[in-house]
Amino acid sequence: MILSSNSNDEFCASMDTIGFKAKIIHEKTVLIKINLARPAIHNHPRTDVNLLSEVIHYVYSNGGTCAIAESANGYLKNNIEQAGLSDIVNNYNIKVIDLDFEEVEQVSITGEEHYIPKCFKNYGVRIAIPASSKRPNMIFSNNVKLFVGAVPRRMYQIDNKTVDWRPRVHIDLHRSVANIFNSIQWYSPFSFFINGGLAMSETKGEFRFKEILISNDGIELDLYVLEKYFNDFEIPDYLKEFQNK
Repeated sequence: MILSSNSNDEFCASMDTIGFKAKIIHEKTVLIKINLARPAIHNHPRTDVNLLSEVIHYVYSNGGTCAIAESANGYLKNNIEQAGLSDIVNNYNIKVIDLDFEEVEQVSITGEEHYIPKCFKNYGVRIAIPASSKRPNMIFSNNVKLFVGAVPRRMYQIDNKTVDWRPRVHIDLHRSVANIFNSIQWYSPFSFFINGGLAMSETKGEFRFKEILISNDGIELDLYVLEKYFNDFEIPDYLKEFQNK
């Protein structure tokens, strides 16, 4: 299911309709995986601050609490401050989790080993709010690829060399992107995926979504966003793999 909204009031109604409110009331605790490994700069948008703030207000107005999670190599609190999120984080006493330093569970999938943060299971509801982009020489990034930033980079180094990325993922990039998403959805499923705000296309430059989208299926929503906002690009291989299945 994909629901589209053109205002904050409509968005709140969409969250009610898709079952987010009911899950908050029942489960109480919410984990929000964002895209904020580094501060936003021109042509490198991150999770939309206003959209994230609206979701946080919604969670707390329905009796829930939440944590924000991202792999930021120790800089997540600083990135949150630069994004202008300090007030809302402090006012609600939101837990900030830098996933690069969390304990992990090893998951084997189609010949690859992946490492999922154990803390995901501490939250009754898990949602994702990425930033949509197709930058030059990069693959399309939205809901599915967001989770490459959920696995600690220390587990994805090669030959004991430490770099500020995950070289093991790039050995077979599309396969690993798909496997990380599948591993997380098996170990600690994310229930809702929310897209909106500033996006980036290498052909159009930066642009803003005309709507706020929420879905209970990250793959379906990726395909929708590709068709509507990135239709000058082919479907990436990692999404084709899901289509074929």
